Amino acid sequence: MKTAPISNDRPAKPRAAAAAAAKTPTKKVACASCKKPIFEGAKKCRHCKAWQPERARSPRAAAVVFAAVGSVLAVMLTSRESPVGEAPPLTPLPGAASAKHQEAPAIAEPKPEAPTPPTKRDWKAREILLGDVHPLDLVFSKDGKSLYVSADDATVREYLVETGELVHKASVPAKGDRLRLLGGRYLAVLRRDARVSRIPVADVTKWDRDPLLLDVGAGPGDVLELSDGSIVTASTDGHRISRFGLPSGRLLADLSLPQSTGQLFLVRSEGRTQLAALGAMTHAGRPAGAWIDLFDPAETPFGATRRSVAVGRDPQEGAVSSDGAALLLPDRASNSATLLRIGGATESRSVEVGQEPIAAFVLSGDRWGVTLSGVSRTASVVRLDAPAEREPRDAGTSLSVSTLMLPGAPRAGVCSPDRSRLFVSLGGLESPPRGRGVVVIAGDPPEVVSVLETGEGSGSIGASSDGKRAAVVNYFAKSITVIE
Repeated sequence: MKTAPISNDRPAKPRAAAAAAAKTPTKKVACASCKKPIFEGAKKCRHCKAWQPERARSPRAAAVVFAAVGSVLAVMLTSRESPVGEAPPLTPLPGAASAKHQEAPAIAEPKPEAPTPPTKRDWKAREILLGDVHPLDLVFSKDGKSLYVSADDATVREYLVETGELVHKASVPAKGDRLRLLGGRYLAVLRRDARVSRIPVADVTKWDRDPLLLDVGAGPGDVLELSDGSIVTASTDGHRISRFGLPSGRLLADLSLPQSTGQLFLVRSEGRTQLAALGAMTHAGRPAGAWIDLFDPAETPFGATRRSVAVGRDPQEGAVSSDGAALLLPDRASNSATLLRIGGATESRSVEVGQEPIAAFVLSGDRWGVTLSGVSRTASVVRLDAPAEREPRDAGTSLSVSTLMLPGAPRAGVCSPDRSRLFVSLGGLESPPRGRGVVVIAGDPPEVVSVLETGEGSGSIGASSDGKRAAVVNYFAKSITVIE
């Protein structure tokens, strides 16, 4: 059997043609050893038999290689049909094309980080450990460098704010639920107990002397300083308002009232400073009404020209506006707050706030009022300078209110002297307090700007005269948290 001769006229395969075209030398270069001409890309000289160093491939050679690879890919793609339709475009391989034809790979731009909201104010907290006693109340010294603290062992102590060092200690006749600094040097210690009828007053410039004892009546309620340096006291069970001189402690005036008086305020009415005494009555152990008694403490006899204004059923700790012309009073029985304008004719506006409010404060140039509710764990923000909203029954005018949720149940609060911020302890309503933490409320309108940790049992709280610091007693932690 004869084999058919292979024809030389048979066309070469595209792959062989492309390879031949790629290998065809088109340029000569000098040999690295003998300098005779050899084809570019030759690995060995045909004249001196010397091996040639590697040379960078010329642009033309790169183009030839690119054309060869392109031809091969074209043959492969056209010789087979995809069973699923048109094939997706191929991803170029690095080095498969020249820099002229190869596109730069797309690089994802890094996403900018979300801007951090500006910090309204950075507050820090640190602890002063007392060790052996449970603190009850505190107040800053006039210069803000010391803290006066009452403890459950019937002592009053002085601690340095910067170091926490105990520098003075004195005993008093009873435990001090509340402290009041009078005239920058006299420390009044109040115990709201019907079995107690005196207020000890210690001179913090003379710790070696025994405190002065003022006979104010059963259940001391409040004490405040008048412009002439004398002080006025109130008693809840004794139903008395008394005036004493300092430093002698001499009784200057005395007034008996039909109701229990627990809070005293200095207000402005008709161009004069007046004393406002908040009293309340009960029936079968339930609130039966409350009144504000207004009179000029400089008149003789003491309280002779007073007038009374009804202010709800069960008012709690209230606040005076910075101009002295108004009182903001929360009422626990009606879950409301009343703004009482004091003048020739009194005017009141009210609004519903959180459940059973315990205290009220006035902030930011008398534009805002804030009430605290331990039951609902809220702070109600009341707009004091907004136009009044007419009530549906046309019975008067009311205030507008919004609500701030708090991370715990508030126990007590204090404003900075400039009324730009409010510090609130979160000890809760138990006695003694069990909760912990402090919030700072500030801004226009007010909002919670900082939440800080404290020891267990955060209770009474005080602020320094410059407003840059506050401090809270921690009953169960036996410590003081300084906020700055």
